[in-house]
Amino acid sequence: MARATLFVLGLVFAISAMAGEAQWIAAFGRGTESAETDIVRLGYRHPLKDNGEWWRPSHVQLGVSLWRVPDIRGETRRLDLNVTSIWRSDKPWGYFEAGFGGYLLSKTINNDENRVPSAFEFGSHVGIGLKLGPGTLGIGLQHLSNAGIKQPNGGINLILVQYSLTR
Repeated sequence: MARATLFVLGLVFAISAMAGEAQWIAAFGRGTESAETDIVRLGYRHPLKDNGEWWRPSHVQLGVSLWRVPDIRGETRRLDLNVTSIWRSDKPWGYFEAGFGGYLLSKTINNDENRVPSAFEFGSHVGIGLKLGPGTLGIGLQHLSNAGIKQPNGGINLILVQYSLTR
């Protein structure tokens, strides 16, 4: 896992050297089914070249998250590395966005509310945000599941609050 973390950090710094309107993101989330599930996420969002096609993502986001989640085995900490395609519409007052990507968890999750039996998960989210100072403050809903790769495919839902700072 240390090699994967170093790889992602190296990729973030390499992309940041090419960035135009890149953003750094800090997000805090809570599970909708369990008040004991929390995440802290740091991310880097890089704009993609706009070619006018509505179906092409406008950004790619790289992130790392630290989880606190109850588990029947007693282990409560998880780490994930994630890559997400973002479709974002910026407005003078803020933004709308949706995203879809891959998440690699350090361990599976098994508790009374959530059953995530594979370490590889897909994540989708929708969000809205308002301009606040040099960045934006947003709220979003996210769903993580393995899309049926392994059963049972319970998934997990999160409410996220994030602050994005454009560099």
